[in-house]
Amino acid sequence: MLNTRCTSRGVSLVEAMVALAVMAFGMLAVVGVQSTLRLNAEVAKQRTEATRIAQETIEARRAFTTIEGSGGYNDAIVNAGPVAVDGPVTNTTYSVQSEVVTSADPPAKVLRVTVRWTDRSNAGQQVVLASAIAGAAPALSGTLAVRPGTAAVGPVRRPLGRHPSIPPLARQLGDVSAFVPPLEPRMAIVFNNITGVVTGVCNFGYDTSNDTITMTDIASCSDTIVGQFLSGYVRFQRRSGGGALTANDVEDPPGPALRLVMDLDLTSSGHPSGSFCLDDANYASTFDGTQRLAAYYCVIMSNAAARWSGITSVVPLRTHIGGSDVTWQISDSSGADRYRVCRYTTASSDAQGVPNVEHPRNYSDVSGNLTNQNFVVISSSKSCPTDVAANPASGDFINSNTLQHQPAP
Repeated sequence: MLNTRCTSRGVSLVEAMVALAVMAFGMLAVVGVQSTLRLNAEVAKQRTEATRIAQETIEARRAFTTIEGSGGYNDAIVNAGPVAVDGPVTNTTYSVQSEVVTSADPPAKVLRVTVRWTDRSNAGQQVVLASAIAGAAPALSGTLAVRPGTAAVGPVRRPLGRHPSIPPLARQLGDVSAFVPPLEPRMAIVFNNITGVVTGVCNFGYDTSNDTITMTDIASCSDTIVGQFLSGYVRFQRRSGGGALTANDVEDPPGPALRLVMDLDLTSSGHPSGSFCLDDANYASTFDGTQRLAAYYCVIMSNAAARWSGITSVVPLRTHIGGSDVTWQISDSSGADRYRVCRYTTASSDAQGVPNVEHPRNYSDVSGNLTNQNFVVISSSKSCPTDVAANPASGDFINSNTLQHQPAP
């Protein structure tokens, strides 16, 4: 007799239920992932918009046109907020707050903008952007695109991404730059490119220049000191006739330059020996009467606090111009060869305290380097001219205000 066995085929109800349960758990996981991805995408979109709001806030603060006055630098960049701002792209409301930290030396403000919001999961989110805004007339920023000049006309931009106080003519050699001062071809001042600190003063037994100096030349003297740098120009407006001098007369005076040296009298203590000043107004350079102004450079050896105080003075030297000797002196009394020295400064009087960068009579606790600490030499029959704050909107881009520096008033 033939036996046949019946075999059941298909899926039982239990197996189907198990399969559905496994699939359900998988679907829940997929839904959870999708929910998380959607939340993260929305937060990323909100963060992008918050960043845009912060950037626009900073740029709006940068849109000042003057330093002083209504809507100027001092009015525009202040603490503000929090202010509610609706997101036109995302479904949330942002809170924008501005905080300002002011620096007097150099004059600048650090603007910190914080944008806060709450995402769909009720979690707090924020974006923080910060930017330093210099206290400089915005109209002058266009000079950054102008080709840098020579020592005779002054630098107008800072190349190579170095510290702004390093002379533009200095040659970059890796992490440092070496500057050969005018008329001193056997010397080089070495700067750290990032901090601007003077790290070496090199004296050679041979001539070199800013175009030819190499790392080999400064290998033994590029990291031997710590010093600070002070530089500026001495201009000359020697007109003795006509009316009183105005700000226009000393904005770009014609010269010619007279021979001089710069004296730096330190009133702070603890400085190692070796501080000095150099200039480019010697016997040869002033001989033919074509040099309009003198550039000067000082190195101050740092004390333990890396701060110095003191006063700079112009010291006249006998000058040979046009076949005759000029023995000039600094004096308040009248005379053909007598002059007074005015310093360019924003101060209206010696009693007004101004940051070191604004050229006070006496420097106090200077940290870092100072540039454009300029003077103008005028006839003793004239008075130091005054000026008002620059107003680019009216076409006045420079404050040529001066105060008498020598003889001390």
